[in-house]
Amino acid sequence: MEFNRVDDSFRVYEMMKSREVWPNLPVYNSLIVSCLKVGDFARAWGVFEHLRYTIAQPDEVSFTIMIHACAKQGQVEKAMNLFEEMVASNLVLSDVTFNSLIHACAKRTDYFDECFRLLELMEAQGFQPDFYTYNTVIYACARARKLGLAREIFRDMLKKSMRPDQEDLLKIDAITITNMMCAYAWYLPSIKNCSWKVAKRFEGVAAKALADVQQASTSVSTNSLSQVYTRDEHNADAYLMTTRLLDIQEKADEAGREFSNLAKDGASKPELDQQQIALIDMLMPEQVPEAHNQLASETVRLMRFYLDTVKGGVTARMLNMYLASLVNNGRFESAWRVIFGDFEKYGLQRDGWTFLWTIRLCARTRDVPSAWRVWDEYKKWRADVERELNTPGHNTLRTGRTRVYGAQADKPGSDAKPKARDDAPVELSGDAEAVNRATRDMLALVTDLEFPGSLSMPTNVAGGALAVTPDDREVARTLIGCDMKPEHATYIEMITLLGSCGDFRSAVHLLREEKEGILEHKHDPTMHDVSSMYQNALVSGNKHAALDVRGLCMPKPLHEARRRLHRKWGTSFGWELTSPQYKAVDRRFPEEFKPHNPPFKNAEHVYSRPRGSGSTSRT
Repeated sequence: MEFNRVDDSFRVYEMMKSREVWPNLPVYNSLIVSCLKVGDFARAWGVFEHLRYTIAQPDEVSFTIMIHACAKQGQVEKAMNLFEEMVASNLVLSDVTFNSLIHACAKRTDYFDECFRLLELMEAQGFQPDFYTYNTVIYACARARKLGLAREIFRDMLKKSMRPDQEDLLKIDAITITNMMCAYAWYLPSIKNCSWKVAKRFEGVAAKALADVQQASTSVSTNSLSQVYTRDEHNADAYLMTTRLLDIQEKADEAGREFSNLAKDGASKPELDQQQIALIDMLMPEQVPEAHNQLASETVRLMRFYLDTVKGGVTARMLNMYLASLVNNGRFESAWRVIFGDFEKYGLQRDGWTFLWTIRLCARTRDVPSAWRVWDEYKKWRADVERELNTPGHNTLRTGRTRVYGAQADKPGSDAKPKARDDAPVELSGDAEAVNRATRDMLALVTDLEFPGSLSMPTNVAGGALAVTPDDREVARTLIGCDMKPEHATYIEMITLLGSCGDFRSAVHLLREEKEGILEHKHDPTMHDVSSMYQNALVSGNKHAALDVRGLCMPKPLHEARRRLHRKWGTSFGWELTSPQYKAVDRRFPEEFKPHNPPFKNAEHVYSRPRGSGSTSRT
């Protein structure tokens, strides 16, 4: 089981029973843990139920393991039932049991209050919360968008972690900073997409950030991840606010250096406590930030404190959430520096979440050429992932550039249009042609963008288990962020960006690709996902794009419910309608009464009976 050879462990288990060597509770617990390591939750529950109803009463270790499994699956109710069964069976509760139960409640916002009730119960049982407990509670606050409470818990954790007697029990690690980045990223609604006028300021910002990173790499290296991050977009309107935030950040850095020097020199406890309070107040004031710029500034201060004072390790998930906080709070140039410089600097691999936040960064600045460049990298990476997993049909995936914006420009500054590749399915026309003219000058910059660093590849499922079945392959995709959830969000971000820029044909092409053209993934986008693109298509008068979106995203249960309501109201297509009734229904459901040739595959349309016809038709 050290190498996750689950099937071999079950063969040994059956061999033990055949030789009348009856397994004990530790053997069953090991089987359950091995199933959970490879993501086989159904098999783990089967072993646990067999143990509980056939062999013997599970012990507290078995219940704690299954509570942890419920936390991974988000099954809070089942975890609470197991906890109540433990209490009823008079089993010994441990701090691991409470931590697993709090972790299960933290993943559901409707169980947010339950996290603190369990924390009080844990302290009442005589257990002292450790750094795992604090990290879980901060994550629960981030999910519930309770930034003020998350900051108070972090301040309390920071004070206790600086005490020598609690240095081993409480410590600020990468998970703590990652959860705080989640709190900063999710607290306020994400900053809206720039208008076309504001987006002109961000033309070429990706190329500028790449040049800054390359110049910094050839100059004197620094230990601080965020040393160049505060050099944000200096313009006349934001210069005063930026200068003020820079002053606060410099004071926080100075307080951190003074605290480190006092600790090394062996200062007295009152001096250390006084400097500690000053450091925490400069790092994280008591007043909760209420603006995006203030949130981004505090995010940068916290990251610099972690790297310069705590000197902790950096993980890919921490960088992804730091990138999310910068993007959602409007630090676009700083976000590009994270993408181009820091993953390679710290030897980390970019995954599906990195691509998602990069596409979202392009969407916020309406940077269509850079978005296509990132999309080409994303599609190539996804094809390599499926090839590595040996997914059936992976040979049909394209690995080259896919769209017209990925083509090389003829010459920088020339008036010639960028040449489309042979594999580009459509040519831009109409509204998209105007977008093409507006972004033509950026193509020379975008085609030179090279994303440094390596990409995460699924060599195995978990610790060595090979991906053989579709479930195994999905577990492998989840580990690198290309499972269904981030993949769907990435497609929707790209589709929304193209719809806002008028390239409806390319947006519909990607929408159909998401619905029908992804190996082993069956996405079902809804009208809510593409509502922005649909409204833009209606406003611009592009009826074909609106019909395509409606046909691809119409939920089948909703469609069937509307058909039943038509029959109930007497407005079914087999009924005679008077002129006022026909006009009223026609205004409410125009697509049901105006036949047209669907421009998409497998469309389910119900056509009306032609006026004046004596026969009726039903589908």
